Amino acid sequence: MPQPRKILSNLLWTPQGWVRQPLVEVAADGSVCVAGACSEPDRVAFAEFRPGVVVLDFPVDFRAAFESFRASPGLSLGEWLPRVVVPGRGVAVLISGLDCGSLRLTPQSRIERI
Repeated sequence: MPQPRKILSNLLWTPQGWVRQPLVEVAADGSVCVAGACSEPDRVAFAEFRPGVVVLDFPVDFRAAFESFRASPGLSLGEWLPRVVVPGRGVAVLISGLDCGSLRLTPQSRIERI
């Protein structure tokens, strides 16, 4: 059985709040094995760093959902995510290219499934 993919990032959004320096382990089938804070990210072997925000349970049609967020320029990511994420139903994504201070989209923002 292949080892899970280990992804370190800047932030993880959960319905309970933001997690800094998260480690997310993703199985070959795309399911999330582990997600949480990592106190020593420099010591995690065989991990890749992906700058941005990891969101679990994002809508399966993640590109369309992301485009609807682009159409709502007044909202920050923290305001918008509780409206679209349904725990236990969706996919893990990485949203990158955000304005770091406000967590709002920039022209460089993009989304990808992890």
